[in-house]
Amino acid sequence: MTLFIPLLQVADKESMSTNETNDKIAYWVEKTFNFLHMDINVVNMLILIASIFVLKGIFYYCANKFNAIAQHEVALIMRTRLGEGVKELSYKEFVNADVGRMQNSLLNEVWQVVRGCVEYLEALKNGLFIIVYLIFAFFIDWKFSVLVILGGVITNFIFKYFYVKTQEFSRKITKNNHRYGGLVVEVINHFKYFKATGRSELFFNRLQRELEDLVRNNIKVSTLGALLTALREPMTVLVICVVILLHVTVFDAPLSGVIIILLLFYRVMNKVIDTQNNWNNYLGFTGSIENIMNYQEYLDRNKDYFYIGQDPIDKIERIDLQNIKVQYDDFIVLDGVSLTILKNQSVAFVGESGSGKTTLINVLCTLLPFDGGQYLLNGKDIKTFDNQRFKSKIGYISQESAVFNANIFENITFWDEPTPEKRAKLEKIIDMCALRSFIDSLPEGLDTMLGNNGINLSGGQKQRIAIARELYRDVEILLMDEATSALDSETENEIKESLESIKGKVTIISIAHRLSTVKSADCLYLLEKGKIVAQGNFEELKNKSEYFRRLTELQGM
Repeated sequence: MTLFIPLLQVADKESMSTNETNDKIAYWVEKTFNFLHMDINVVNMLILIASIFVLKGIFYYCANKFNAIAQHEVALIMRTRLGEGVKELSYKEFVNADVGRMQNSLLNEVWQVVRGCVEYLEALKNGLFIIVYLIFAFFIDWKFSVLVILGGVITNFIFKYFYVKTQEFSRKITKNNHRYGGLVVEVINHFKYFKATGRSELFFNRLQRELEDLVRNNIKVSTLGALLTALREPMTVLVICVVILLHVTVFDAPLSGVIIILLLFYRVMNKVIDTQNNWNNYLGFTGSIENIMNYQEYLDRNKDYFYIGQDPIDKIERIDLQNIKVQYDDFIVLDGVSLTILKNQSVAFVGESGSGKTTLINVLCTLLPFDGGQYLLNGKDIKTFDNQRFKSKIGYISQESAVFNANIFENITFWDEPTPEKRAKLEKIIDMCALRSFIDSLPEGLDTMLGNNGINLSGGQKQRIAIARELYRDVEILLMDEATSALDSETENEIKESLESIKGKVTIISIAHRLSTVKSADCLYLLEKGKIVAQGNFEELKNKSEYFRRLTELQGM
């Protein structure tokens, strides 16, 4: 647009004033029109100018549409990669993971990275504008190009301070978001405790302090950005004044000969400062960019190594553990454990808290890797099998029942299709798990929403929902880690009777401090300090172990 009037002057030769700048513009206009085989006149010039701006509009639309699509595609790719990484993260690593960082990386940081990429590309785009303008200006007046470069270099020294401070605050903001996200997770997980004990205000004060730190750092970054924006025009005009002074005094050029150059110079200097602003904005997102890159590397580095086997699994006939060892740093959790579990056998692990029972269960379902020994499935190394296929044959019920924010039908069937056959199967499972009276008492029955983490359920109801879900899957192995610990005696007895009904149909591996729930097990293993010290059926173990005998007497057995 700055050349609009000079171009028309070139077309209308009678009105064109003669100076060195217009002579050069006329030269390049003539070359262009000769290339297009057009006469130089006002009508053709207007057609050419209009055509250029129509094409610019079309290009602008296509570019912005492509930009929007690209941004969302990049966000999708990053979130997918991070999701895959979390899915394959080893449980042993997850136990010590920073949950706040995980949540922040998956939810907030990805879009921050996308915004950082946009600013980075804007800086490159404005840099290309500068190059094009400089090339164009070089043919008009080489001195102009030199002055622009000098102006950019000088202003860059001023901007360098802002770059350093913005990057510093960006990293602080990322850490703030990690901590704040972790505290939010704590609020959700322990909301009932906070409300029941009246300690919510104390914890929310901690949350508020973190939020205020986060806001303060964001304000500092925004203040730096506002200051840079405010400096844009004053700096540009200041440099222009210097350029005019140099042209008039040093190069002894008339003002009429530098008007077009100054218009170009003003445009270029704006682009120079835009580039520096974009770069500063990009640095404002470097904390997020570094976090996502480092977190992706962390996830890739800590993948569950069990995901390497390819052999299919038809049936689980036999499990053998040979001299299994598990340790955390220097602490040995399992020390040379060996055992055999046959198909449809009922096995129980007993012992003091901390003796390694839950760790052994976690090794059996390949939730935890082992540091020594061998795990054989049907006589072959467990690592040769498709781990996902193996886990699909295992039901796992822990002390902390998994209940999803969905209705009862979806919780038990895991969002299965509600066909008549599936509903009939579910009805049998409901009776088996003593859930009938509970569901019938609800106005919406199976469609009743259970709330976040089953907040609307009692501990016993949660456990029965979890047990029903695993039985619905038709698993071959049912692992039960204190599965009946939250149940009252009557409900526990009902669940025990239900499990008795499937004994001999699936392999049952359980842990229980209440010995009444494992009395009928085919084989009990007594663990002490990570070792199996005795084994046998209930009566045999009473005769073999003084500790187990005392335990049965304390529980009136």
